[in-house]
Amino acid sequence: MQQETDLFGFSIKTLSDRVKEKLNTPFEEECLEHYFKGSGKAKKLSPEVFKRLSDVVTKKQQKEGAPLAGASPVQIDGNPYFYKCISFYDTDEFDYSLGCATVYFDVDGNPVGVADKYDFDPAGHRNGIEEALVKLVSAMSALGLGKAYALEYGIHP
Repeated sequence: MQQETDLFGFSIKTLSDRVKEKLNTPFEEECLEHYFKGSGKAKKLSPEVFKRLSDVVTKKQQKEGAPLAGASPVQIDGNPYFYKCISFYDTDEFDYSLGCATVYFDVDGNPVGVADKYDFDPAGHRNGIEEALVKLVSAMSALGLGKAYALEYGIHP
């Protein structure tokens, strides 16, 4: 028989400890706080955060062998750019804020923008406790305790 304190197979304390452990940057904390304020208003990344994100993206692209590896062309305001969905799950700073985000590049392969939806969409690709946390926050959202919003910076549609 499951105890009252269990949620999605984990105790509330285990889930709470995991959130505290993983929200280890001011940016991740800001994102979660913005979500629970519930306005749904887009949040713009600061230039400093985008610079750190760009550094991560550049390293990932270098590992793939080319600045635009796997990117697709797109026209934004009549200008040529490229875009690619980048996973940030393997980064400490962005794993609990961006997850996977669409990054936009100039024709030279330099990151120039990002767009993402900050939500708690259960997807099944996370490990057990992370997926349980997503389901918990998603359930809270259904009760009106949080609202998805856009995270964005720079050039994007």
